[in-house]
Amino acid sequence: MKPSAVWFSVLAIAGLAFLLTGTVRGALKPEQRKELGEIKKDLTKVQSLIVKKEMDDAEKLLTDVEQKLRKVTEEAGLKDADAAVAGYFKQIELKKAVLLKRKGGGAGPVPGGVSFNKEVAPILTARCLGCHGDNNPKAGLRMDTFAGMKQGGQDGPLLIAGNAAASLIVQKIAAPGQGRMPPRGDPLKPEEIAKIEQWVNQGARFDGKDESAKIGTGGPGEVALDKQGPPVSVAKATGKESVSFSKQVAPFMVNLCVNCHSGANPRGGLALDTFEKLMRGGKSGRVVLPGNLKDSRLWQLAGEQDPIKMPPGQALITRTNWNNLKTWIEEGAKYDGGDPKATLRSLVPTEAELKAKEIAALSSEEMSQRRKARTEELWKAALPKDTPSLVETPEFLVYGNVSDARLKQIADWADDDAKTLHKVFGLPGGQIWKGRLAIFVFKDRFAYTEFTQTNENLEVPAETTGHSKVTASLDEAYLALQDIGDAPAEDSPGFRVSLYVNLTAGLLQRSAKKVPDWVVRGTGLALAAHSNGKNPYFSGLRSSAYDVVATLEKPADIFADGTFSSATIAPVGFTLVSYMLSVGGEQPFVKFLQQLQGGADLPSALKGVYNADPTTLANLYISGLSPKKTIKKARGKK
Repeated sequence: MKPSAVWFSVLAIAGLAFLLTGTVRGALKPEQRKELGEIKKDLTKVQSLIVKKEMDDAEKLLTDVEQKLRKVTEEAGLKDADAAVAGYFKQIELKKAVLLKRKGGGAGPVPGGVSFNKEVAPILTARCLGCHGDNNPKAGLRMDTFAGMKQGGQDGPLLIAGNAAASLIVQKIAAPGQGRMPPRGDPLKPEEIAKIEQWVNQGARFDGKDESAKIGTGGPGEVALDKQGPPVSVAKATGKESVSFSKQVAPFMVNLCVNCHSGANPRGGLALDTFEKLMRGGKSGRVVLPGNLKDSRLWQLAGEQDPIKMPPGQALITRTNWNNLKTWIEEGAKYDGGDPKATLRSLVPTEAELKAKEIAALSSEEMSQRRKARTEELWKAALPKDTPSLVETPEFLVYGNVSDARLKQIADWADDDAKTLHKVFGLPGGQIWKGRLAIFVFKDRFAYTEFTQTNENLEVPAETTGHSKVTASLDEAYLALQDIGDAPAEDSPGFRVSLYVNLTAGLLQRSAKKVPDWVVRGTGLALAAHSNGKNPYFSGLRSSAYDVVATLEKPADIFADGTFSSATIAPVGFTLVSYMLSVGGEQPFVKFLQQLQGGADLPSALKGVYNADPTTLANLYISGLSPKKTIKKARGKK
């Protein structure tokens, strides 16, 4: 696991040369090839200007380079994706990202621009934190801190600085129909959406003091959004009550009421996100009078539905909810939770927690039958007219529309890889994924993207040909892979490597604690490269890693989720994990993974295993990617 520095450097230089020159053939005339040579030199100059922090000059030169490249492309009758010019366009986009982040991203106020703290945070606090706060955030997305927003959730990064149209937050709040967020209540006002779009396009800058501080809490540099009212009296339950607030009242309040009645500007001034706030009441005063059903405003609105129906719209509390609310108030509105300042969501099991409990109770055989039925359901939903074949092994359900022989070959590879994973990660005997892991294999791009869009509601990036989806509860456990063939290239690792990489990702996704994206993506790539060192795909990843890392504001940002896009996480994850393996080997790295999965934060895990803090380790890693250093080593210079 310890490739020599010279070998690593030679591959990096060879990969970069291949990226920029190895594909310039075919229809290009001699003068056009000469022009591409000049473009290559100019791209190097752009990088030098960025390093010198001469951003305006770098931006001007990059614009000229792009215009020259487009002229060559048009004159040669090529498309941007054609092999002769695709590498150059890729380099231009990477450097655009560097410039955007260096000029527009980061912290600090934007003169004359939108303030996150004063203008964006109040909107988010009022409309988003009911579902994306610190307790049980939906889709793994926390928006109660700026750090949480940067990290994103299960659907990927929330913010693409400088590009509102590509940012998930804007796509969600501006989406039509059922895809719109927030899902209940009125949509955001056009001026609120415009404000958030403007903020993202200006670089999604943070103008507070601490990115991990709760927005709207009045912390250092923050605007206090939540005004505390007078203290309230909380009657503790005795255990003799027939209705439990935490088990029978809080659940329907969380599902039907909290979305509108939480945050900085709750409807009617009534916040229901904690028991204390519920008992404090709203603008019209207290809404729950213990033992006094008739004069309790909450009962008038939700129980009697007069004069205004609550919840609004089509939502209705059930007859059981109605009876429980009535009885709870009549019995004295007593509280049987812990801290009355804690969110009601913390009292209510999430859907994921309920699902995990249900699945944990199933036997392996029951789980296997469930997985098989789910596999068929997912396929039929996306490709109902395409009849797949199935190969079953003790560990896998291999399901797809390729030939039977190909499916059997893939199943054998998967079984071999499972043995490797058991050995490398020291896994106990038996199935890695309870009920087996489903592996979907698609014969073409259309089938793969149709499956992903239908079942996951996600657009597949052009560079993605496979992915894993494994939840901690194992309610979902599958790989979706396009059959890209077995011949590796700079832009394709070949199916064999893709299978191993995604199996490794699926293994790491089993953890109840989220493992950083660069670890999930990079571990399989780094381990696969150890036995596939001549695969040109890995050379391509190494050669592009430096330009990607150059976008960082701070070295330690490399370890944070959301720092890199789906297109750039592969080279960063691969080279970063490769570096960690090179300084310690497999066993320390596996120990590092185990600490993360056990709940340790990343700085503690790095300190415990590598005796280094994130900044130190990031600087050591980045120094190994330096082009000057790489060139000297490749030439044998000291």
